[in-house]
Amino acid sequence: MSPDIVVTCEDRWQVYHRLQALGIDCQCSGFKPLKVSLRTPTEAIQLWSIVRWVSQPKQVLIDSLTESWQAPSARR
Repeated sequence: MSPDIVVTCEDRWQVYHRLQALGIDCQCSGFKPLKVSLRTPTEAIQLWSIVRWVSQPKQVLIDSLTESWQAPSARR
């Protein structure tokens, strides 16, 4: 059984359309929960990323990007 991921009603259509653009199997209809069929770990990470993108305050996302840009390169 897969874990439930809660997405607010306001955000679920945004998540749904982004998942469809990525070719991830999903269903969403009025007054029903968003259903997503994940086939690969990559799809799970994409879902996590999209949900994070729509649910986090913009400043949190900006701070996260800033930190990753300032992190020392692993290639050195």
